[in-house]
Parts: sequence; C-alpha cells; structure tokens
Amino acid sequence: MAVEHDPTKIWTTLLSNRAYLAGTLVLDHTLRKTGSRYQFKVMVPHDVAADLEFMRVLEAAHIPAILVDNLQPAPRDGKVNKGTWGKLAPWGLTEYERIVLLDSDQIILKNIDDLMTLPLPEGFVAASHACTCNPRKLAHFPKDWIPENCGFTATDKATGEPPVLTDDSPRTHHLLNSGVVVLRPSQKEYEALLDAMNTHPDVPSMTFVEQDLLAVVYRKKWKRLPYTYNALKPMRACHSDLWRDEDVKVLHYILNKPWQSRTYDAEDTVESTHKLWWDAYAEVEKEWIESPDEAKRGLWQSVVVPVVAQA
Repeated sequence: MAVEHDPTKIWTTLLSNRAYLAGTLVLDHTLRKTGSRYQFKVMVPHDVAADLEFMRVLEAAHIPAILVDNLQPAPRDGKVNKGTWGKLAPWGLTEYERIVLLDSDQIILKNIDDLMTLPLPEGFVAASHACTCNPRKLAHFPKDWIPENCGFTATDKATGEPPVLTDDSPRTHHLLNSGVVVLRPSQKEYEALLDAMNTHPDVPSMTFVEQDLLAVVYRKKWKRLPYTYNALKPMRACHSDLWRDEDVKVLHYILNKPWQSRTYDAEDTVESTHKLWWDAYAEVEKEWIESPDEAKRGLWQSVVVPVVAQA
C-alpha cells in the first residue's frame, strides 16, 4: 500500500557526486524502513544532473530529484573556500513549509517524523550541537575544539538536556552540526544566507563552511536537538557517559565512511557502528540485484558497485 505523503514537508540531502550515492540509497531505505510518512527528495546540482546514469539510479530508486544551483562564495583575493555550500539551497525551496536537511552519510534507526511537527519559531532552525572534542586530534580543527569546551560535555547526562546558552558560554557551545537541520524555507532568509556567504569576513577561513556560516547567522536562533537526532559516531567513545545505543535515532558517520572499506574493527567502540550501515546496505543490494527490472540490475552494477568498497 502506497504511503500518503504530506507534500508540504520533505526530507532532503545534497548529492553532488557519485561517491555518496550508496550512502544516499541507504539513507532513503532507512527512512522508509522506520516508517516515515514524508517524502525524501535529493538535491542535485545542475552540473551533476548532466550525468544521466547517475540520474537514472535516482529514478530507479523512486527518489525525486530537485535541481539546485552549485553554490559557492564570491572569490576573496582570487580564492574560493570550496565546500558543501549547496546545503544552503533548502532555504530557497519556498514551495515547502518545512524541510529537514540530512547528510547522506547517515542511517535512520528510529522514526524521526516528529521533526516535521516540532514547534519552530519563525526565523529559527533546529539542530544538535557540534561535537568539538576532536578525539583524533586533527591539526586543521580549531584550537578551542577540546573536550572541556564541547556542548555535549555540558549536556545533562541523565536527561540529555543541552546546556543553557548565554553570552558567557564558550564559543564552541554556539556551534551546530549541519548533518540534521530542521528549517522553514524563506526567500528572505535564503537571500540573507547567500549575502552572508558572499560578504562575511570569516568565510575564507571557515573550516566547516556552510555549518560554520549557519552557526553565525542563526546564533541565538536555533533550537537545540538532543544528540540522538544526529549521533556523531565518535561520540560513542568520547561521550560514552551520554550515549545510549537504544536511544539513537540518527547515526551519523562523520570522518571515514563505511562504504570506503568492508573491513572494520568490530571490537572498536566507534568503528563497530559500521556494521549497522553494511547491514542496511545488504538490504538495499538485495532489493536491486533481485529486481525483475533488468535495467535496474544493470545500473546497480555499473554505477553503485564501483563506488562501494569490495574488500
């Protein structure tokens, strides 16, 4: 029986290259598996849409595509801070009342349809904190990204309630993670975001591009979601006092991606989470390779398989 969708609200993700195609198919599968009553649509930049095989995969998966501009900030001193600026596009999709922006390196473990009806004041977004512990000690991360400054360190471990934000809070407490963002499209806000992208003095030095920009534009205007709606996989170790497997709704595979290797340490607190992705991928694979549609089976072999590790 076909699910009746509310056409005014959608899930979306930005898919700008083939590398994340398998991730997108798994994300779609887990949204459906957890019983979402809202439609998933994929934002595809115009230049990527020229890849006809790529587009046929989305069509075979029954995932509608939304063509979007390939957003980039204006050059500064002849240089452009390239990145996933296209994730700002949903603010301009004003034919929808609400959009939940997801990343395609995620799986949905529990139904999250409540995000579509979450009370959200006009001009606000909802998102989880960025985890600023930097457990891998990556040199290019900001110097104040240490466990003591992380918003999740200050989160109530019993209730999951985020810390109260004040002007005296650490800078890092005001940072959100853009892997899950609940928003109300608005032409006014979209234009303000693009203006900030092109003019804000910090844009050339932003490490996490659109995520850093959203934290600037929506400072004091974002409703903080519990980590369970955007559980960054390293948090299973660095915030083990907060993390509870049974509560996680969205598992976010930041840093190395599951599809890059079928080999992972099943005993490692963080890497063992890759099994959940591979289990979901196996369900998608079965659906495609057992399809009665010869063209669909062919697309799986020619487009999806090459971007997924075979060992």
